[in-house]
Amino acid sequence: MIVREVARMPEHDTRDHVQRIYSCVSGNNGNDSRQVDAPIATSWERSLQHYGIDPSQPNPVQVLTSSELRDYTRPIEGFLRIAKAGVQHLHRQVADLGYATLLCDANGVTVDWRGDERYSRQWKDAGLYLGSVWNECQEGTCGVGTALVEQVPLTVHKDDHFRSQNSGLTCSCAPIIGPTGKTMGVIDVSALYSPDSKDSQHLALQLVIQSARMIESAYFLRQFEDQWVLQLSSERELAEVSSEFFIALDGGGRILAADQVARRVLSLESAGCNLVGSLVGDIFDLDFEKFQDVSSQSGLILPLRSLKAGHQLYASLRCPQAISLKPCQSAVAMAPQKRQIPQPGDPLPLDYLAGSDRKLMDSVARIKRVMDKAIPVLLSGETGTGKEMFAQAIHNASRRADKPFVAVNCAAIPESLIESELFGYKEGAFTGARSKGMRGKILQSDGGTLFLDEIGDMPASLQPRLLRVLAEREVTPLGGETAISVDLNVICATHRTILDMVAIGEFREDLYYRLNGISFELPPLRQRSDMAQLIKDVLILESETSGEPAIIADEAMGALKEFSWPGNIRQLRNALRYALAVCENNLITCADLPEEVIGSVGSQISIPAASPPEHSATVLPESKPEPEQLAAVSDVIGGLTPMELAERQVILDALEKHKWHVSKAVKEVGISRATMYRKMEKYAIVPPNKR
Repeated sequence: MIVREVARMPEHDTRDHVQRIYSCVSGNNGNDSRQVDAPIATSWERSLQHYGIDPSQPNPVQVLTSSELRDYTRPIEGFLRIAKAGVQHLHRQVADLGYATLLCDANGVTVDWRGDERYSRQWKDAGLYLGSVWNECQEGTCGVGTALVEQVPLTVHKDDHFRSQNSGLTCSCAPIIGPTGKTMGVIDVSALYSPDSKDSQHLALQLVIQSARMIESAYFLRQFEDQWVLQLSSERELAEVSSEFFIALDGGGRILAADQVARRVLSLESAGCNLVGSLVGDIFDLDFEKFQDVSSQSGLILPLRSLKAGHQLYASLRCPQAISLKPCQSAVAMAPQKRQIPQPGDPLPLDYLAGSDRKLMDSVARIKRVMDKAIPVLLSGETGTGKEMFAQAIHNASRRADKPFVAVNCAAIPESLIESELFGYKEGAFTGARSKGMRGKILQSDGGTLFLDEIGDMPASLQPRLLRVLAEREVTPLGGETAISVDLNVICATHRTILDMVAIGEFREDLYYRLNGISFELPPLRQRSDMAQLIKDVLILESETSGEPAIIADEAMGALKEFSWPGNIRQLRNALRYALAVCENNLITCADLPEEVIGSVGSQISIPAASPPEHSATVLPESKPEPEQLAAVSDVIGGLTPMELAERQVILDALEKHKWHVSKAVKEVGISRATMYRKMEKYAIVPPNKR
């Protein structure tokens, strides 16, 4: 890409440009045969007569400061998260052609920018950069500002711009319309140099329109993720892979919102009928209750006919991500009165996995309501949060418990093998194939549950085939010619944000909504409210081989609770397994915990030098400080304020009163363990065993 400093229009060309604008606005084009598009001519008139802008007058584009931009974008953060992914996807398509990609809000402020940073100075000089303000009342006719006013996609090419200083630019823009019909912003691709013909920007404009539509769809689906969404298409062959417009419905089939395409397509058909607020059965020949049942079981594509004009459409129904619970019982009330501890070797039930964490108990209550409804389940959460354990527990609690549970880790199988692993193959399908062929994981799970772990790593080449299996409920092995019917329930898991992958084109949108009938997020260990109970549960599970469960000393329990556990439950199990192996007399002390746990929590954790007597794991022996330590303490104390000296004495008194038992001292002082260790370090309070 060749980028050079933006050239200003020569004086005689400026006069010609200004004269052309005045002639067009006055209706007297004279001998000028150059065609002016209607939206451009209308904008020129506004710019001249309503805004009073002088087209020949140079005027630097207004640019917000970084702090102004942060304050400005804070109210639209939810929209930006989705729209930025669309900007990135678009920019990858146009970057090599010399374009910058801009996302502007409804006031024309550039809130996201993508371009070649090597030429940032040229982009800034042209006003095509983050924070720049492109509204028509300031700049006259320009891509972003005029698209906002006209509410249509358009290209403002070279001397279509009102100000002569902008006449070297080409800008193709499309407005982004929200679910309520309100304009949320504009997406734009601009170039400093381009061919003279406006037709050269036709493809750029189509890509911009496509990206704006993609952002609108993603935002609509996110806004109504907890509602039923009718996804419609005019072509049966494309209905499974692409939806043209969306309608959000409540559980009774009443229309809550419709995207701009739905409003446009159905505006004539629903003449005399307000679309929002109507029952979907008044718009289409549709029994919504029956469609709910059929869709939740099979994800069927259903032909519909609009009642007003009789147009044929094809629809699928996306289930809510959060199935509403009737306000009958709270999650706590649903929990068993006495917690059942599974026997060694028994599968872990859902209630046991949820523990007493409110969020997980709510999720389990919802899982129990949908697990036998043939609704696909998507489990999300950080690595190690127990997604496969939950999937196995869902299967064990369902009517399919006596059928196979087949797990596939999409990230662990090489891409060259995953197709044959999933779909199987016939004998002789490829070199190295087994002589009798192989039944794939999908067929192995027939009648039971197929668990697709790390679904975000499913190769793009296999996503259409998986979608076909889920839609048609049949699979064709590699090298085979006959499809085999399959009955399965699908549970997927991922640590990635799939919807963001959808927005940038890395994961198929239709497959995502086919898999995501209802979703649950498993909280990381550090966010669980039942941490102490969970540690004890895991310790019991890890103690099964020894026959006698160990006891965790208070100080060690405190260290375990303070640790952040980036590896979550998997890391906790490894840590306790190690502690059980090295501890003595079935008592786990801080000395028995992995170094990463102790080192992370803080250097002031008391680790006895020898095995302590029973029930005194955290009582530290008295010892006298060394002279060097006394000098260091004296230096610290000498620099403290009277208030800090008083605080130091309170902490020291509490520790000495409880024989340096930190857990008891923090309760008396009323601070957390982490704060206690920080204060001890700040005030040079040294435990006896460290002197």
